[in-house]
Amino acid sequence: MSFLQLAEEMKEKIIGFRRHLHQHPELSFLEYRTAEFVAGILEEYEIDVERNVAGTGIIGMITGDLPGKTVALRADMDALPIEEQTNLPYSSSNRGVMHACGHDFHTSILLGTAIILSQYKDKLKGNIKLIFQPGEEKLTGAKKMIEAGVLKNPCVDAIMALHCWPELPAGTVGVRKGPITAAADFLEITIRGKEGHAAHPHKCVDPIVIAGHIVSALQTVVSREIAPTDPAVVTIGKINGGTASNVIPSSVQLSGMIRTVNPDLQKRMPEIIERIVCKSAESMNGEAEVKYMSATPPLICHDGMVGLIDNVVTDLLGRDRLVYLENPSLGSEDFSFYANEIPGVLFRLGTHDEREDSRFPLHNSRVTFAEEALTTGVAVMCGAAVHYLSNEKSLMVKHIL
Repeated sequence: MSFLQLAEEMKEKIIGFRRHLHQHPELSFLEYRTAEFVAGILEEYEIDVERNVAGTGIIGMITGDLPGKTVALRADMDALPIEEQTNLPYSSSNRGVMHACGHDFHTSILLGTAIILSQYKDKLKGNIKLIFQPGEEKLTGAKKMIEAGVLKNPCVDAIMALHCWPELPAGTVGVRKGPITAAADFLEITIRGKEGHAAHPHKCVDPIVIAGHIVSALQTVVSREIAPTDPAVVTIGKINGGTASNVIPSSVQLSGMIRTVNPDLQKRMPEIIERIVCKSAESMNGEAEVKYMSATPPLICHDGMVGLIDNVVTDLLGRDRLVYLENPSLGSEDFSFYANEIPGVLFRLGTHDEREDSRFPLHNSRVTFAEEALTTGVAVMCGAAVHYLSNEKSLMVKHIL
């Protein structure tokens, strides 16, 4: 019996996990009920559990009867501060909080994977560490889990994760060698001028006008400072300044994010941004202060781990279900912190069907996900873990029994 068949046999159970989690979402580092739900299921299947890792994280451990390596499988558990508009019968009961990024899928898939693999400890060469991570949406959860020692005791040799992807049809898997998501850095800018009456601008230094020039000038970073073949995004998403229509304020605050795929470019960006911002303000008799905060590195998938997913998907699902993604996403994923430490791969799980809502982008209040993709995710996760531990394209991938 294949992992796909095993996953299909427990499909209703996995759907039940998913709907429960979807109905009870919790924000980053507040995943108390979610964590207890996860820990309870793992313990029900006699999987060793460590609670309260990095706050609300959960670690499960499946120890094989045969000696070998340790592979980690990771799922993120947190939801977003979004008011759900799907009208699903199991819509969020937590007002203003929604699983709009598929983390309920990720957690349910890893639970299903854990249940299946826990029944075959006698065939496992090595260990499978199950990482249920908090705080991915804050882009800090993975780093906190690593600091808490999640990659040690025993030391993890490789790590895998999946992410829902509405751009691909349900039942397909997307992979990419090299960068698959971008680095994310936060930007805070304070522009200082000289306040005064709006009728006498010549006696003032207007930070709002300076801010307008800076916002425009920052767009030349991508168009003129970076090679056209090097993807990057500079976004100013928030502007605060002024108290009245007839007053020129003393200061304006800008907030934004920088996305880069090239690690060398990520290192260069602070100097580029500060030069443009500060020189632009100075040229208009103002001053500017830049705070540049790195959040995550780009997520660069290990070629060998991508090849492993390729083999597993081809064996389990067929070659037509595997999609090689042409371009990286300029979104970000804190799974990149794990992949910076050890060989890692994140693959995309297709989640759209014939419904229009299933094609909406992630973080949309109306996005839905095709539940038929759940068993695909479980099967590939199971196959990938066994494949990695076996060091070969074992018959266990297709025929566990």
